[in-house]
Amino acid sequence: MGHASSRAQNVLGTCCAAAFVFLLFSNSAFAHHGTSRYDLTKTITLNGVVTGFEWGNPHCLVHLDVTSGNGEVQQWTLELASPFTMSHAGWNKDTLRPGDKVTAETHPASNGIPLGISATSRSIMKFVVNGKPLPGQ
Repeated sequence: MGHASSRAQNVLGTCCAAAFVFLLFSNSAFAHHGTSRYDLTKTITLNGVVTGFEWGNPHCLVHLDVTSGNGEVQQWTLELASPFTMSHAGWNKDTLRPGDKVTAETHPASNGIPLGISATSRSIMKFVVNGKPLPGQ
């Protein structure tokens, strides 16, 4: 009986240690998924050309070249939700390809850099690719 009691204490100790480690690192994981760096009160529409599409965790990323009215090209990155969430909305790794013409809504970065968030686990903003609306709006 003493051996079983000792084993139960070891299991309990291991579980407590694992829970502590999880709690220690979970704050940084949740902070990563925050939207505080974006101005969620502002929505802009970008017209550009896809230069890259990253289908991977923790977020999919769309890279666009956006040409301003004066001919200056800005390289934008739009953050989307995870591949799991995007696939449930009808997207896949081949939804966007370099050279595609895109009109996309996004919430821009608060600090003015060419970065935006266009999809979260709860919603996907408007994306039109080569004249065709993508699922999720």
